[in-house]
Amino acid sequence: MNYIATKDSLCINRRRRDLVMAKATVTLMAMLICASLPLAYSNNFVTSACKTAAEPEPCVSSLAGLPGLPHLNPTQLLKASIKAAISMVQKTSTMAAGLAGRASPGLEKIALQDCIDLLDETTDHLTEVLQHVLSLDFITNNFEASSVNTFLSAGLTDQDTCIEGMAATNGYVKSQLQTSIQKISHSISSALAMFMAIAKIADFKSTSHSRRLLSARHGESGELPAWLSGADRRLLLDSTTDLRVDAVVAQDGSRNYTTIADAVNGAPEKSKQRYVIYVTAGVYYEKVEISKRKTNLMLVGDGMDSTIITGNQSVVDGTTTYRSATFAVKGRGFIARDISFENTAGPYKHQAVALRVGSDLSVFYRCRIDGFQDTLYAHSLRQFYRECEIYGTVDFIFGNAAAVLQSCKIMARKPMEKQTITITAQGRKEPNENTGISIHDCNVTAAPDFVPVPTYLGRPWKEYSRVVFLQCYLDDIIEPQGWAQWNSSDFALNTLYYGEYMNYGPGADLPKRINWSGYHTLDTSQANKFTVAEFIRGNKWLPSTGITYFSGLKD
Repeated sequence: MNYIATKDSLCINRRRRDLVMAKATVTLMAMLICASLPLAYSNNFVTSACKTAAEPEPCVSSLAGLPGLPHLNPTQLLKASIKAAISMVQKTSTMAAGLAGRASPGLEKIALQDCIDLLDETTDHLTEVLQHVLSLDFITNNFEASSVNTFLSAGLTDQDTCIEGMAATNGYVKSQLQTSIQKISHSISSALAMFMAIAKIADFKSTSHSRRLLSARHGESGELPAWLSGADRRLLLDSTTDLRVDAVVAQDGSRNYTTIADAVNGAPEKSKQRYVIYVTAGVYYEKVEISKRKTNLMLVGDGMDSTIITGNQSVVDGTTTYRSATFAVKGRGFIARDISFENTAGPYKHQAVALRVGSDLSVFYRCRIDGFQDTLYAHSLRQFYRECEIYGTVDFIFGNAAAVLQSCKIMARKPMEKQTITITAQGRKEPNENTGISIHDCNVTAAPDFVPVPTYLGRPWKEYSRVVFLQCYLDDIIEPQGWAQWNSSDFALNTLYYGEYMNYGPGADLPKRINWSGYHTLDTSQANKFTVAEFIRGNKWLPSTGITYFSGLKD
């Protein structure tokens, strides 16, 4: 039988050949790099790596306790440390479930359930890291290297969130759980320090091959993530009348569902295809939680003034900050467009989240996020917000995601009496984490209900808090010093990273800015590190959505 090669078959064969060659290159590079790595013990590799951790001594102790240390090279040690962390997480989760089963209804039980959910997330994050380490793809791929750091950082954030929720509880349960969670944190921290040390060696060894792991390029090559198809390109741009949807929510009962929660529950689990839910105009009094199993989900509304999801849960009313969210999403690849998320608890109810996001590679486009204290909880993983409106009073953009907010309106509103306004409170605890909040080309100004009170760009929630404002308009509501201390203390002033680059407006004058060692007036090279292309590797996953964005700094 004669076989005539068609254009398509030749392209397929070429792609297969390129894939084989790419895999061979990865394997060869991995072998060369791993062969050059010293034994961890004999060369004090552990001690050297742990110097970059926030707490070097627990880092060393965590790694030194692993079996076979003298005979392991760093990549083997990294695998062993991740497996040990997974084992700790699973044991602690079992303990937390037992404690929750015996707890009376109330805050303690809610906090324990938070911890169980967060530990489950941590197991997933660490398992993903282990897969990357076993395949060694992070050695020759910038995006995969970024992903390893992202998932380890998220694992650390999960532990912090668990402890924060338990802070208001008392007694035996709190102390037992804190001890176990602290051990997990030390284990993940040591794995992150080890990964960074290996990545630096790989970065050095691979320079002759033009593959830099720790510094991204504006045009990374490679296929888009499997969850994101070219068909998504128009989803953020089409009108709702032209949009292909899989389900429709209408309160009058005329369509598939009357509630958003039911529509989400009806979506497929672990989907590799985009599933679009159109939510028609209306005010939806719902608490919506999108689980990690609901991947590639998209919610489209009729506009931020028309489709509104609202709730009013708060810490004062007996829940945790984490659980107070009106809308929460974990499933990877989530997209929201033309919707409002709000929490109407008010300033006197303290922490009351409108939107909590723990979805990796998520996008929010033309959305309103409306609340008072702790409005937007950018909890973890990689997130992008474009042309959104965010309203609040105290710490109203907070969390430990790697988040970029671009061309958004950030509106300060009337707080409680004698309160000052702080826009950001970022939660980075480890210097090796690739997390932070980057606010780019945004308009920072007063909401209609604003009254003149001291207003600041942010304050350090955690020791290595990291926030930058790039090319933003800052209204005259911003105090001349720009940034505030945490509860008037010297906490984190030397370890935080706050930066400003080419901001403008009456609140952007720099001469009276604070002079902390952690504050920086950025140059172009420094500012570029916090752009979409570099900070969240956006060129790898945003283009197929069709969303407009700046890859780098504006001209």
